[in-house]
Amino acid sequence: MHWSVPYIGLPWQVGGLTRDGIACWGLARLVYAEQLGIEVPDYAASVSSLKERAEVASVFAEGTSAAGPWTEVSAGEASEFDIVTFQRAGMTYHAGIVVALGRMLHISGKDEDSCLVDYTTGRWAPRLAGVYRHKARILDTVMQAA
Repeated sequence: MHWSVPYIGLPWQVGGLTRDGIACWGLARLVYAEQLGIEVPDYAASVSSLKERAEVASVFAEGTSAAGPWTEVSAGEASEFDIVTFQRAGMTYHAGIVVALGRMLHISGKDEDSCLVDYTTGRWAPRLAGVYRHKARILDTVMQAA
């Protein structure tokens, strides 16, 4: 069974962080904690204004921050567990977790449970902002190759 199966069908909730109700970043946090043993901060939980949300969006745009060590990779190099981000109106607003090149696990709204979709077509393709890999995953890959 693929690691993504237990995460399909979770209900959406604004700012949700648990299986009882989850938002896109909450889903990423849950997958990282349960599948990789990597705790990532809840960037969105401490954000109350539009200005602060723009600052959170910059976490990925800058590639690194004190809040989260992320490295940008090319879309063609995306691999399982990388985070794909999407923009609307010039601001990063959505995240998904790569399950295979071109496919992501995500949740995007109250009328949709978490699911697998193609991020290279449809509404997601023109909004793709970046692909990011957590530095702990890069270190694991290097250690396994040695």
